[in-house]
Amino acid sequence: MKYDLIIKNANIISMDQDLNRYDWLAVSDQTIARLGQGQPQDEAVRTIDAAGATVLPGLTDCHVHVLNAGINLNGVDLQNCADISEVLSELKERCRAEDGNGWIYGVNYVPQNIKENRYPTRWELDEICEGHKVVIFAATLHGCAVNSQGVEVAQVPEDYPGVEKTEGIASGVYSSDESSFLATANILGSLSDDELWKFIKDCAEYAASQGATTIHGLFGQFVKDDRDLDLILDRGSQLAIDIVPFYQTWDVRKALDRDLPRVGGCLTLDGALFEYTMANFEPFVTAPELRGVLYHNDDEVYKVVSEAHRAGIQCSMHAVGERAIDQLIYTYYRVIREQGQKDLRHRIEHFCLPTKGQIQMAADLDLIISMQPGFTYLWDKKEGGEFEMILGRERADRWDPFNRIIEKGITVIGGSDCPVTPIDPLTDIATCVNGDNPIRNISVTEALKMYTSNAAYSVRQEDKKGTVEIGKQADLVIIDRDPYEYASAKEIYDMEALCTIKNGKVIYSKQDF
Repeated sequence: MKYDLIIKNANIISMDQDLNRYDWLAVSDQTIARLGQGQPQDEAVRTIDAAGATVLPGLTDCHVHVLNAGINLNGVDLQNCADISEVLSELKERCRAEDGNGWIYGVNYVPQNIKENRYPTRWELDEICEGHKVVIFAATLHGCAVNSQGVEVAQVPEDYPGVEKTEGIASGVYSSDESSFLATANILGSLSDDELWKFIKDCAEYAASQGATTIHGLFGQFVKDDRDLDLILDRGSQLAIDIVPFYQTWDVRKALDRDLPRVGGCLTLDGALFEYTMANFEPFVTAPELRGVLYHNDDEVYKVVSEAHRAGIQCSMHAVGERAIDQLIYTYYRVIREQGQKDLRHRIEHFCLPTKGQIQMAADLDLIISMQPGFTYLWDKKEGGEFEMILGRERADRWDPFNRIIEKGITVIGGSDCPVTPIDPLTDIATCVNGDNPIRNISVTEALKMYTSNAAYSVRQEDKKGTVEIGKQADLVIIDRDPYEYASAKEIYDMEALCTIKNGKVIYSKQDF
């Protein structure tokens, strides 16, 4: 028989239930047709000699703000700026380089890392804009700042929460979810369909370069009239990778009208750490008068979860701090007691600072926990880091307790929250295994499952992807080393994708095979 593709001389880690390994595989009609040891005896239209490299199931990033991720790839990276002057200088250079009067995007902004501990004002941005509209997005996506032209597009009422003012005049800085989300929705809503689609396509192509063949994409909420969702539903088949859409709406009927099997995603019950809006039981060390914000009351959350559960569709929401986790997990508990367990695989996104009791409840309710290892990779160290500065050492050590959650038998999946952290599943896997603070580290197997088999299970795709088995989609990634051999070494962070294969077709290759 002549196959479409054979990969030989490989270290194939199947991620099946028995963690079987193989030396070669064959693909026919976009699916895995054979697996074997030694050398294949058949022919193929294309043969890839992996030369000892490792083959994994195609990786999945389970939490991506797709449109915003694409914007980050085209924006001005401000994460290393030390002060406002440097921020303005970086933006001015891009404004001068771009023709016309379109948008200039500043990205990865963390006010706490800036000397002045704030955003630039509209007037400061006006001085460097060269006729452009300028927006700066917080690294967390929970805040933004615009110049005067941007204020006109943002259309945020001045009495909205988080609208900062200077001498009674709106400064162009929006520091709460209410104001920043509205500003973002109107700004991105001002773009054409083709401009929006470029960002979506850029995100998908970048994900492929990082070994991802699937992403769970968050749509709605950040674009006026949810046009990004309509685009992915209409054009998604044109992309190199699969995007599973999560519709971020509080109106369950809208998801049902589109025949979507899930609703929610990053629907924010609380905010984020750097904005002091994640809802904690105790105050922040650097803002002792604050302990975060719950954006919705229990009845509002119950209405969505109850309607979704009754309709038989998956539900997911953003809960970072303990108070937000408490609100969502007790809502799931109430709804399941009222309506019964239906194997809908409801999710909690982030689950960053859970208590022991909340972890146990998640296990009892059979919830799926969607976590982002990039947070601790960037912002927590065994000694020091932003988490310790803002939360104190004890709470920093409780952040993202992967091991304690997995020990309870809970299905944990991994994502980037891109653009909050980059789409980089191999680095995220390394972080889970050999993070700087070992208090949360897990095994290689459990880390790989977060981005392969568990990820597929979380969206009911376990029958067609997530493992390398006969009959499943030929979604694969070839990486340069075996992660099991480097579990205790920092070289595990050097893992890189050499080739990404979707349905048996090479969609990214770093080298010739």
